[in-house]
Amino acid sequence: MKVKRNLLIAIVLSALFVNPSNAQNVKESYVPFAVGEVKPEGWLHDWCGMAARGLTKNLGDDFTEFVKGWESADEPGWWHYEQTGYYADGVTRLGFIMDDTLLMNRSRRIMEAVVARQKPNGYIMSNNKDYVEKWGTTEGDYGMYWSEAVFGRAALAYYSATGDERVLAMLENVYDEFPIFDREKEKYPLSGVELDNMRKIVGLENMLELSRLTGKIQYADRAMKVFRNFESGYLQSWVYDNDFMRSAICHGVTFNESAKLCAAAYTWNANPDYLAASVNAYEFVQQHFMLPHGANSSNEFFHGIGAFEAAEACDVSDFLWSNVWMARATGDSRYGDRIERDVFNALASSVSAYFDLSVYTTAMNRIPGVHLKIRDDGQYYKVIHDPTCCSANINRALPNYIINMFMHNQQNELMVLGYGPARLKTKDGRYDIQMETNYPFGESVVFHVDAMPDGEILKLRMPDWCEQYEIAINGTRMRLAPRDGFFHIEREWQQGDVVELRLKMQPTLVKGMEKFADFNGTQPYWGIMEPASAAYEYNGFVDGGKYGLVTYGPLVFALNLQAKEGNYYELNEERWHEFRYSLNAHSLDEAEVSFKDLPAYFRWGMDAAPIYIKVKADLIDWEPDKGDPKLPVAAPKIKQHDVELNLIPMGFAPYRLAMFPWSE
Repeated sequence: MKVKRNLLIAIVLSALFVNPSNAQNVKESYVPFAVGEVKPEGWLHDWCGMAARGLTKNLGDDFTEFVKGWESADEPGWWHYEQTGYYADGVTRLGFIMDDTLLMNRSRRIMEAVVARQKPNGYIMSNNKDYVEKWGTTEGDYGMYWSEAVFGRAALAYYSATGDERVLAMLENVYDEFPIFDREKEKYPLSGVELDNMRKIVGLENMLELSRLTGKIQYADRAMKVFRNFESGYLQSWVYDNDFMRSAICHGVTFNESAKLCAAAYTWNANPDYLAASVNAYEFVQQHFMLPHGANSSNEFFHGIGAFEAAEACDVSDFLWSNVWMARATGDSRYGDRIERDVFNALASSVSAYFDLSVYTTAMNRIPGVHLKIRDDGQYYKVIHDPTCCSANINRALPNYIINMFMHNQQNELMVLGYGPARLKTKDGRYDIQMETNYPFGESVVFHVDAMPDGEILKLRMPDWCEQYEIAINGTRMRLAPRDGFFHIEREWQQGDVVELRLKMQPTLVKGMEKFADFNGTQPYWGIMEPASAAYEYNGFVDGGKYGLVTYGPLVFALNLQAKEGNYYELNEERWHEFRYSLNAHSLDEAEVSFKDLPAYFRWGMDAAPIYIKVKADLIDWEPDKGDPKLPVAAPKIKQHDVELNLIPMGFAPYRLAMFPWSE
C-alpha cells in the first residue's frame, strides 16, 4: 500500500511541476560558455598540448577503428559508434580549446561525413539493416540510441564552437522524432539491469541542450514526456524509499550516465524530487564506492572502497561529466570539489607523464607484482586497450574540466567552479577574465578582469578542504565570508579590476576503513546482468582494513616506488623502493612541506613534482596477496618506527603507495 500511495504522490507532484507542453529552462541553473571561450593557460595549457600531440592525436593516426570512426557507416555493431563517439567528443573539445588545426580538421571531417549520410528520418549511424529499419521505434537496440547520444555530445560541442548550422540541423533531425520510451516494468526498486537498458535515453540530455541553444522548446517537451515515463522508478527508489541496494549492482559507467539524468531534467522542470533523485544517487556513491583519488570504483561494476580497487578510465571521465551536470542543476560547490579531486588525482594517475599512454584501471596503490582484482593488463600503460572505450573516453576529461571551469546563469551570476590557469574571453566581448594561478600546486588564484557585464556577481568556490583564506580586491583585503560554498563578490566592475583569492593549504591526515559490497560473499559478474527480470541486490557492506592517507588541498599524496622515471614494468627489486609502510596518528606531527618551481614545460613526471611532504611512517611486516590484495585487517607487526618518507602528489607517481595501512 505504501508503494502505491507514494507513486500517487509522485504523479501528483509531477503534474504540478511538469507541463510537458510548456517546459522552461530554470533561471537559477547554470550553463557553460561556448566551446573555445575558456582556454587553458600555464601548466594546464602544457598538459592539454601533450594530449593534443599524444593520445588524442595518436589514436586517430595509428588505429583503424579510430581512423574510420564515425566517418564510416560500414561497422555492424553499435559499440564501434559508442567508443569512437567518445573519441570524436574528445577530439572536438580539445581541438577547439587549443586552436589545434589538426584536431579541428579531424572533427570537421567527422561532422561533414555524418551530415552527408544522414537519412531523411534522422538516422546517422551504421548501414546495419536491423538498426536502419528499427531507428525511431522503441524496438531499436538500446545500444544504437546510446551510441547516438555519445556522438550527439560531440556534435553539440562542434556547433557550440563553430556555429555550423548544418550540424545543428543534423541534430534537430536526429531528435525530432525521438521515441517516447516507457518504463518496461513498474517494479521497485530500480535494478542495475534496468539502468543499463536506460542508456538508451541518455540522449535526453542532448535534447535539453538543443532547446537551450535554439530556443525551440519542442525538444525539451519531448524529453520531459520520456522522463515522466521513467520517474516512477527514479523517484520511488531514490527519493521516497531511499533504496539503492538493487540499483547498486551496476556497471559504473551505466550508473553515472543514468543517475545524472534527473538533475538534467530538473534544469527544465524545477521538480525538487527530480533533483533529489540525482543528489541522493551520488551521495550513495560517495559513501560506498568513491575512491579517495576522486573517481568511483568500477572494475566494470561498483566494487567498494579499497586500496587496490580501481576506477575505469571511462568512469574517471564520466564521473566528471556527471558532476558537471550536477553543478549546473544545483550550483552546489561540492560538485566542483569532486570534479577537481577527480582531475588532479584520478585523471593525472590514468595517463602517462606526457599524456601519450593510459591505463584502463587506476587504483590508489600500484605496486609492482601486486595485481588488481580484474584486468591485470588494465593497470599497464598502453596507447590503446581492449575494449577501446576507456582509451577513447579519457580524452574527454581534461577539455571538459576546462570548458566548465566558468558557468553562468540568468540571475547574473558568474560561477567559478574549477580553478587553474585559464582565460574566459567570449566572442561578444562581454567577458574577459584571466585566471592566473599555479593551483593546485599553489595557494593563490588571481582574477584579472578586463570585461564583466554590469551587475554580474562573481561567485568563487570555497573548497571543502579549506579552513583559512584571504580575499583582496585591487590590493585591499576584504572581510568576506563564504555563503553556500561560494564567496559572492558584488561591485561595479571596472576594466583592470584584480581579485586575489588565497586558499591556504596544509597537510592533512585522513583515516578510514576499506569497505566492500557484500553479494553473497562474491562480486557481481557480467552474466548476472543478463536476465531482464534480475532482482539481485547487495546484502550490505563489510569492513576491510584501516587506512591512512595524506592530502594537501585537493591533492592526494603518495610514496613513489620507482627508482627511475619511465613506464617500464620490471620486477627487478633494484628498480623499486620499499612499500611496506604504514601511517599512524603521529605521522604528520613533524611534517615538512617543501616546494620546487613548476618545470618550464609542465609534465606529471616523478622528477617534476613541485611539492614534497616529509612524514613519518612505520615499516611493517606485510605481504599483500598478489592475486587478491587488501590492506591488513589486524594491526600489522611493526619492524621499525619513525621512518622518514618523502611523499609527492599521486599523479606524479605512476607506481605508488597512496592508501597506507594504518598502525595504532
